[in-house]
Amino acid sequence: MIVYDSKSWTHFFISLFKTFKYSYNLRQLAGFVIYATFYTVAATLFSIHYLKDAYQIDPVFFSLVGVILSLFLVFRLNTGYKRWWQGRQAWGKLVNDCRTFALHLNTIISKENDKSRRFFCRHISNFCTSLVWHLRDDMNSARYILENGETKSGITSANHQPNRIASFLFDEVEIMYRSGQITDFDKFQAKSLLQGLIDVLGICERIKKTPIPFSHNSFIKIFILIYILILPFGLVSMFEYLTIPAVIVMAFAMLGIEIISEEIENPFGLDANDLPTGQLANTIKDNVYEILRVDMNEGDRVQQPLMKEAEILH
Repeated sequence: MIVYDSKSWTHFFISLFKTFKYSYNLRQLAGFVIYATFYTVAATLFSIHYLKDAYQIDPVFFSLVGVILSLFLVFRLNTGYKRWWQGRQAWGKLVNDCRTFALHLNTIISKENDKSRRFFCRHISNFCTSLVWHLRDDMNSARYILENGETKSGITSANHQPNRIASFLFDEVEIMYRSGQITDFDKFQAKSLLQGLIDVLGICERIKKTPIPFSHNSFIKIFILIYILILPFGLVSMFEYLTIPAVIVMAFAMLGIEIISEEIENPFGLDANDLPTGQLANTIKDNVYEILRVDMNEGDRVQQPLMKEAEILH
């Protein structure tokens, strides 16, 4: 995610060029606008010098079609942003649930029981780590805090690693209950809080695995393409050579909305405007260790690589 100062317009436009190599939508949009420019120049010149007034289209037609297209584009952008915001809400819930779970554990686990405290610190952190890379379809890049070779094998051999790590947490709560370390009420509270982690996992998987319906997505793209292709022939009678910049501006606006919507509808990747999930996982880890008052040893100081997640513009 690109972090910037939204109140400084001058700084914003200067910084815009710094983000070009990171921004999927800027690169895609630049390419489409170049193609649209060449086509518009050719169509305008052809219409002025060869067609003249023979095949001109009434501009009123484009006004009516433009209203319909704008409604589709607004719906498209809102749908993409809603998915992005749902993903951010889910990760916000994960942050809160992990903090609340750690606070609850801090009250029910004795201060002398460093083993249990460290176990929960490690595997709450591991759950968040596994969720980051599970949503990116790249579990090989996950960096876990491991206790021993058996723990590593138990995690990496699982088909669904977040579920496996969650099972470790549920099992440890049950072991503590059966050994008399916690009460019935403590067990119930702990498992209710753990359920919140599973709920976040389900929400994120639903967003990732349920794309915008193909018919909806393809229809808008075809609609935009047809509109841009015939637009020069409707404006040339009124604007003549000014048709070229007019069509380019229209193409920039319509294609920009579509490309932005494409980028943010799956917010868990490594595009410039995706959610900084690795950064959030690192934050949760630091918070949990602090709440449970566990000092990080060398094996616990694993940080997830941010990899373009937080491009801060100064």
